[in-house]
Amino acid sequence: MTKKEHVRTLAKNVLLRLEQAIALNPAKKQTAFDNLYHQLAQVILTDEDVRDRVLRQLGENAEALQANQATESDQFKAAKAVLLARIGDHVIHGLYYQRSVKEVSQFITHFLMKVSEVEDVFSSDDEIERAVVEFLKRFDPAQLH
Repeated sequence: MTKKEHVRTLAKNVLLRLEQAIALNPAKKQTAFDNLYHQLAQVILTDEDVRDRVLRQLGENAEALQANQATESDQFKAAKAVLLARIGDHVIHGLYYQRSVKEVSQFITHFLMKVSEVEDVFSSDDEIERAVVEFLKRFDPAQLH
């Protein structure tokens, strides 16, 4: 089961993997990690996020579901299936990308170009995007334990 902490680890590792391509202000590294995490948490959902959204949705529709006499487990499964269908096909190792991996890598590259914690960029946007795409495809929260 993926958790929000996995997205935090992903954000930190993306920046660490790019240390050859960017210069982070050493005193502001943690701030850069945190800022990227907050940005990514908006576009990458975890199993924990999906579960919370489904439970919230069930709570909002509890009366209608009671009228159908569906079991709680059936309700959860149905609501989760609907939510996952809306999320789309961008699931990698239990992380639910709200955009394609390419778009997320562009998002990260744009982030790097605008934040003050990044002092210099040594690679082209295309090189950074390729490196980020490869990293996102390989990042597996199950390997973190």
